[in-house]
Amino acid sequence: MKTSKPIMYLMGLLTISTMLLAQPKTTIETTKMSETLYHFKVTTFYPVSTLASIGPDGILLVDPGMEQSYAELMKVLAELSELKVTKVINTHSHDLHTSMNKFLGEAAEIVAHAASAELMRGDLDVLVEWPQNAFPSMSIDSETSFVFNGEEIRLIPIAGGHCKDDLLVYFPDSKVACTGGVLKSGSYPMVDFARGGDFRGFPALARKALSFFPDDVSFVQSHGDNFDYTQASEYVERLDRSIPLIKKAVSSGKTPTEMIGENILSVVADDDHAYPNRGFWIRTIHRGLTMENNGVKKSLIAPLFHVLQEGRGSDAVKLYRDLKKSNPDDYGFNENALNILGYYLLGKDRLDDAIKIFKLNVKEYPKAFNVYDSLGEAYMNKGDLRRAKRNYKKSIRINPENQNGIDMLEKLSSP
Repeated sequence: MKTSKPIMYLMGLLTISTMLLAQPKTTIETTKMSETLYHFKVTTFYPVSTLASIGPDGILLVDPGMEQSYAELMKVLAELSELKVTKVINTHSHDLHTSMNKFLGEAAEIVAHAASAELMRGDLDVLVEWPQNAFPSMSIDSETSFVFNGEEIRLIPIAGGHCKDDLLVYFPDSKVACTGGVLKSGSYPMVDFARGGDFRGFPALARKALSFFPDDVSFVQSHGDNFDYTQASEYVERLDRSIPLIKKAVSSGKTPTEMIGENILSVVADDDHAYPNRGFWIRTIHRGLTMENNGVKKSLIAPLFHVLQEGRGSDAVKLYRDLKKSNPDDYGFNENALNILGYYLLGKDRLDDAIKIFKLNVKEYPKAFNVYDSLGEAYMNKGDLRRAKRNYKKSIRINPENQNGIDMLEKLSSP
């Protein structure tokens, strides 16, 4: 799937480490939030927020973002200050927010939750290929603070909802907070089960996070518009009310598709005020409950990736089938893992191998619209426009709301 899809879909279907295709244009919107703080809404594949403290101590960046945005962000910073980036804070280890570390870590201290380095070195980030200087040089395992550019900065570990290495970053003098994936507005959260996220305690965790801030705080949203205390409170309430409804429906035997069709979250908010990703949230809770019953699976990406380092796409396909036959209950067999590997191969210009992986995904998950969307993109990159059109059409037939497929088909059909 093309990377213009909303973040909540994208995080389930791709990781940013897969976005190694042609460099897209980066746009940056700058908002001055206080005497020393600047908010950058950096859009390369989609919006990612970066906060900068600029003053006599140098430049501090909270969640610098994707490596593809590095050049443009440095240009904007150079217009604001001649000083260099001397400190970086990661609110969590998703490479959407951290892959720029590899360019900054040589000269800047990188601060993150104590669990971040472990996650970055694990199988989940095997595709990122982190250099040593990208890892945190300062780990936070308890609430702490320091002064930078004359302003106190508070760091508060609050792990276990979004993922197990979440860190709140608060500038009390400016009354500005970055809360990563913990607090947000306008959409339900992403729960990264593989990184220790857990939907069950998310409402209490979000409420605890909110308690650290005054009611006139401004929240910087990781992906989207900034929001205030009232909007954050409404978000926490929706978490509280939605989870029991979904759990009850799951216990009665309803599938995610049935729950979405029945609009079971309408009692939380009517359609005019509903979060647009409520279907994603229903599937997240359903997946979490399924994992409770069946256990957490091993990452399928790592073994297939290691085969692809030395072998071909056909070797990875063979290993996939062998693992599914011999260890069906041990690994997380799902379309997302294959999709991630396919895009990794696209980024390495291994088009034939990528097509083999995407074709395997189609065979394994023929009712999933995104597998055809991704295969269509691979064929398009290879120049096989006939097969690209065929797969985009299949994707749209399954999901008529797949705007990416609609746009790409229109592009392919234009003279």
